[in-house]
Amino acid sequence: PKDFDSLLYTSQILQGIAIKYGVEHWRRHRGRCMGAIYWQLNDCWPVASWSSIDYFGRWKALHYFAKRFFAPVLLSAKEEGTGVDLYLSNEKMEPVSGKVVWKLRSNTSEVIKEGSVQVDVPALSSTLCESLDFSDILKDKKSKMKTYLEFSFLQDGKTVSSGTVIFTKDKYFEYLDPAIKTEVKETEDAFIIQVQSKAFARYVELDLENADCKFSDNYFDLSACEPKEIIVKKDSLSSNMNLQLFSESLKVRSIYDIA
Repeated sequence: PKDFDSLLYTSQILQGIAIKYGVEHWRRHRGRCMGAIYWQLNDCWPVASWSSIDYFGRWKALHYFAKRFFAPVLLSAKEEGTGVDLYLSNEKMEPVSGKVVWKLRSNTSEVIKEGSVQVDVPALSSTLCESLDFSDILKDKKSKMKTYLEFSFLQDGKTVSSGTVIFTKDKYFEYLDPAIKTEVKETEDAFIIQVQSKAFARYVELDLENADCKFSDNYFDLSACEPKEIIVKKDSLSSNMNLQLFSESLKVRSIYDIA
């Protein structure tokens, strides 16, 4: 990372990825593994630690990751080489039905190949929904450094769980400047942030310079020209802010900005 602030961001991302990778693996093996818990949840004093919530109650990247990888219904990817298996893990007491949608994209977010499958997953189980092989497209290192897979589980047209896979290490992926933009609107009890980019943006972080708050989602991936809506409840703010002050205080970055 280029500076200390980028190091703090990168270390939190690394922690989130590591625990996410393990939990998703264990959830895919439901029956052989019946649960997972990570150390540690929070801190009793200000300190650099393994926690996902700091001493002041602020959510680190891991806590936002955990909100997704511990969700009752989870679509996760088991990747190996140029192959990807998509599993749906259902921790509900009733079966779930919906559609698994996937898109192989370039780093500009152009769709190279796409597909979908209707799935029905029994209660308290994990099911292999789709096995994908991109060996005919990802033929060399250069193609792997410019390509990612985006996948989602939809119910009634709404995204329940989603994620992405890249086919090389992050430090080798050819990220383009995503030119992320935000637009903020205000309601009586919340600020609504619309986030969009011009290229694939990985681990998008939202933060406030002059206050603390809880975002409805954070440290997420974003494809170009596909806006994402984030909500901040006003009662989660550490200080009162109007629309102008909130907008001026809002900062955004992605993994592209750390080098």
